[in-house]
Parts: sequence; structure tokens; C-alpha cells
Amino acid sequence: MTNLEGVFSRTFRPFYLLTGAGTALIGIFAFFPSWATPNIARLPFLVEYTIIIQHWGIMVGLMGLFMMCAMIFPAWRVPIGLYSVFEKAFMVWLVLFNARQPFAAGFWIPFAVDFMVVAYTIGYFVFCGFKVPVTVQPDRRG
Repeated sequence: MTNLEGVFSRTFRPFYLLTGAGTALIGIFAFFPSWATPNIARLPFLVEYTIIIQHWGIMVGLMGLFMMCAMIFPAWRVPIGLYSVFEKAFMVWLVLFNARQPFAAGFWIPFAVDFMVVAYTIGYFVFCGFKVPVTVQPDRRG
């Protein structure tokens, strides 16, 4: 085991717990879109977009919950890690592509979280590979 593989193996659980919790908080858009849109995203709430805002909120919120599940269930690390790296990389690209637009102002904090997750997850896969981590199971033989 290389030094960096050991670092990623030790830090995966706390990193995915914190960033997964932060990602899951976006689920508030699914339940309170008229409050979350102006107060969190700093965008005007347009009732005509309620369905897409709620859809986005539940999708991102579930991504965060699944990231926290990947922390608990090692078999989830590869599929959730792969999905999250692509989903979050796209969000990073969207914010950078639209950085000069006023509507991007409310997305810099999610950008920072998503950028960290993308960089960390790529590092994890580079140094730990795509194998399911071995978990130590207690000897249950009588």
C-alpha cells in the first residue's frame, strides 16, 4: 500500500460523510423551493419552474445520501464514486462556463464542494483503484 493509498483509504469515510451531507442539504429545494431559490441560490423564485427546481433538489439530495451510503457500504464506493465524479464535474463546468452571468453568483459554494469531490474522487481512483475495499469481518465461527 502506497502512502497516498493509505491516506485515501483512511479519509474516504469522513470526506464522503461531510461532502455527502453538504450535497444532501440541496434536497431542501425539493421541499421548500420558494424559500430555497432566493435564499440559497440567490435567484428569483419563478413558480413556473417549481417542478424542475424540485426535481433538481431531490436528485442532488439523493446523490448526497448515496455518497453517505458509500461511506458505510464499501461495495457502493465505485458506482457512487463514478456517478458523483461525472455529475459533479458537469456542475463545475456549468458554473465555470457561466461564471460571468449574474445567475451563477449563488453557485460558487456548491462549485467549491463539487470541485473538491471531483479532485478527491479522481485521486481515490488513481491511488486505490476500482476494487471494492476489503472489510475486516469478525470470526463468527464458534
